[in-house]
Amino acid sequence: MTKPSTATNLDSKLTRVGDIDAVIRTVETGDFLHAVETWKTAFGFTDEERWKRFAFEVSDYAVGAFVDDYPHALATVIMFDANFNGRVLKCGGIAGVACSPPMRKKGLVRAVLRDVLKRLNEEKVEISALWPFSYPFYEKMGYAVTDMQYEIVQKIDSIPKVGDSSRFRPVKLSDYEALMPIHQRWTKMSNLSLERNTARWERQLARPERQFVLYLHDDGYMIWNLQDPKDRTLEVVEWAYLTEEAFHDGLALIKNCGQLAFDSAKWIMADLEPFLKLGVSYPPAKVTVKHGMMSRVVNTEAFFKNSGLQNLAVEICDPLNISGHASDTVSSMGPGELIQVATGLLKPADDAASALYKAAAAPVSFSIEQY
Repeated sequence: MTKPSTATNLDSKLTRVGDIDAVIRTVETGDFLHAVETWKTAFGFTDEERWKRFAFEVSDYAVGAFVDDYPHALATVIMFDANFNGRVLKCGGIAGVACSPPMRKKGLVRAVLRDVLKRLNEEKVEISALWPFSYPFYEKMGYAVTDMQYEIVQKIDSIPKVGDSSRFRPVKLSDYEALMPIHQRWTKMSNLSLERNTARWERQLARPERQFVLYLHDDGYMIWNLQDPKDRTLEVVEWAYLTEEAFHDGLALIKNCGQLAFDSAKWIMADLEPFLKLGVSYPPAKVTVKHGMMSRVVNTEAFFKNSGLQNLAVEICDPLNISGHASDTVSSMGPGELIQVATGLLKPADDAASALYKAAAAPVSFSIEQY
């Protein structure tokens, strides 16, 4: 995985944020005890060892806004390789965004994220992405929803009789690497799907709050969570299918679980078409449309050059003034809207950007990775 150079605290700087003087700098190991208090109060998760691994092993680096040497606002960066328009771009994944209760709504989180994005811009990172606690909050910083997801909840008895479950085979959790080639092929099928390295596979499957089982198919895989099923509903945490046949075989596998522990099953799809082609079931499935990941362009020059869209370059309006004008005097398209337009999620308001619409060649965008 490509990593940016981690900025040292020689780059720390005093910043006026409203009426507060804050030092924005990289979080070091000596800051951890205070940093974990900020994270614990923000997320309600108190396992200090897991926070330490997250901050200094899982993340490439963390940035904080320090007031009187206390990290009141934090964000970490996890570098990913992101699939886009048949190419691989660098993506700065933002995670662990938190602020201590006394300093919330003071602008410190915005200051931290602006610093993070400036670092990514200097490293010529093409895009940034995150899973938001508030979609409107991050829209103010140029991020936009870049994929829609469909959550399906269906009574197992009403799943159509299609496919052959015997084409799946169980895989031990310790043999998860058998799933990796399928995952690699799967991520290539969608815009904004993030690559998952071995370390991230291990982290994804080591969550104590879940009990995973794995099933592998020649053209897909399924990851189920059996821990504390809610309302006797099987949770399919991740379902990769590269063909319609693999999707049907997966439905057959789920259907075989309908007589013992589960009455219903729940899973996520990037595109409803394979499901809708099966016709109407009774009782009908419950389909919920959900917002997925938020993304934005960081370095516009690198983005257009490396995405294959160099002949369609436009200027953008960036509210954080990272890689575009902060006002809309030049263009009304924001850094997140640029991705929406290129992937076909949003039609451009400006005729000058019409050639960008659906220019990124992939049938859908799908943010598989959770971080």
